[in-house]
Amino acid sequence: MPTVPRQREATSAPLTPPIAPVTPPKTVVEPCVCGHARAAHEHYRPGRDCGACGAQDCAEFRRAGGAIRQTLRRLFLD
Repeated sequence: MPTVPRQREATSAPLTPPIAPVTPPKTVVEPCVCGHARAAHEHYRPGRDCGACGAQDCAEFRRAGGAIRQTLRRLFLD
């Protein structure tokens, strides 16, 4: 007479679920004052406003670390 197989033993599951590795945010080279890259200001419609912020918040690409901004910071903010 054939025998019926036994029920499998339960294995213990980990107490905490696996966590995905944290990826650091991309570094933006020469960001705009709004913080977005130059690519956010290049789009297929007319205008140079930021595609992420919109025309109300950022009307055109302005480099965050430009020579004029650095001079103004030295004169007025330090």
